[in-house]
Amino acid sequence: MIEKRKYPRFQLKVNASYKAVGSNEVKLSKTRNISAEGVCFESHEKFNTGAQVNLKVDLGDKLSPVNLVGEIRWSEEIKGPNLKEKMFINGVKLVDMDKSDESRFLKYYCDKMIEKLSGYLKM
Repeated sequence: MIEKRKYPRFQLKVNASYKAVGSNEVKLSKTRNISAEGVCFESHEKFNTGAQVNLKVDLGDKLSPVNLVGEIRWSEEIKGPNLKEKMFINGVKLVDMDKSDESRFLKYYCDKMIEKLSGYLKM
């Protein structure tokens, strides 16, 4: 399989919440990873490709979570013997966010990239 991503993804397990666009129900979640233009997050529901979701992601910087709007690119069930209920992971392409959240999100992403590259330089 050929990698189609433009930007590297970094493991990032932080608190998040999501709601489908048009819904008022906010559900708690965790992220799995991020890139400069995408997020992978967990849910208890399967999303259809193309569905839009509002995400709030806690970057751990003691500020309010960043608000992101994304389009579901894929959604697949997580299998495992320890899972008590159905869980899914969802790949989201970011399509909108306000400028201050965009700046914080991209700075956070760049900091993660520098951290990762620094690790390679120490080897």
